[in-house]
Amino acid sequence: MSRYPTLNQFNRPPIVVSDNDVLSGRGVNIAAHPGNERFRTLITTRADETYCEGYSATEKKAVSEEIIHHIASLDPPGRFLKREGRGQVSRGLNGPWEELSRKEALKKTCQALRDCNRGDRETYANGVAAPEDVKVVADEIATGAATQGVSLKDLAARSVVESSERTQEKLREAMQEAGVPDDQIEEQLKRQRADPTYVIPGFAETSQGTFAPISNPGYGHQPSIMEMMGPDGVPVQHQVVLPMPGQMPGLYSQYPHPAMDMPPIDPVAVAAARAAAGYVHPNDLEKQKAAAAEAVTNAEEDHEATEAAVAAAQEAEAEDTEV
Repeated sequence: MSRYPTLNQFNRPPIVVSDNDVLSGRGVNIAAHPGNERFRTLITTRADETYCEGYSATEKKAVSEEIIHHIASLDPPGRFLKREGRGQVSRGLNGPWEELSRKEALKKTCQALRDCNRGDRETYANGVAAPEDVKVVADEIATGAATQGVSLKDLAARSVVESSERTQEKLREAMQEAGVPDDQIEEQLKRQRADPTYVIPGFAETSQGTFAPISNPGYGHQPSIMEMMGPDGVPVQHQVVLPMPGQMPGLYSQYPHPAMDMPPIDPVAVAAARAAAGYVHPNDLEKQKAAAAEAVTNAEEDHEATEAAVAAAQEAEAEDTEV
């Protein structure tokens, strides 16, 4: 982010930190913030010595998303915040603050899970009292392990399924709000389920983790609509119809170019002009030399044949005279 404030930063109200927010930074005040303490105790509920080597990248991401989802479901919703701009000299909980993007929040959570599961970080959350909501999560994990034998690795695999279901639901809501026909919604979601890397045309994930239409991709017979990003990262729709690719004027159709728009070349006229000027192309010159050499060879062969024919006729005539 730029160190200079933008117009949107002046227009939007400042962020007021709540006890459920997770703050990025260093220092005692940051570490002792209730939201950060909750975050660390929540991370320790997933402490698993097989995390770094035994979990797949999809499972690690799903566990991080589950923790982010838990914090966002609090009342008031928890946010991941960082100080706005660069070189800020404010300390403690003084702002200004800005919210981390979804990608940044995932990166922070994945890093915390790695640190928690390292052998040299066993005291990651020592001395921190877990809030009631974290105790409920820890009790559910302990109960599942005791009664059903569900390991943390099994919970990670289950998180992958739940994360996929939440993503599908968010995509469905975004497509329904954009007016995409139901049959097209089901077809696109089916493709996304078969291939999680498949990107549904016209929709992108916002910094808040929701989905919003970038431009209506023309599902059914609806015209394509241009949309601009608002200050909160969500597109703001404008009724500007986008031209189809076949309707867009090309560069050369707008600005004629002599090399592109001149009439076709007449090869007969070009050959006549070259002959009148006495110009011979190097390739044609080689052909002419080869033709001349071939003509000389043919002439010599014809001359020898003629001399042989004359000699034979003379011999025949002399034999007739002797007889």
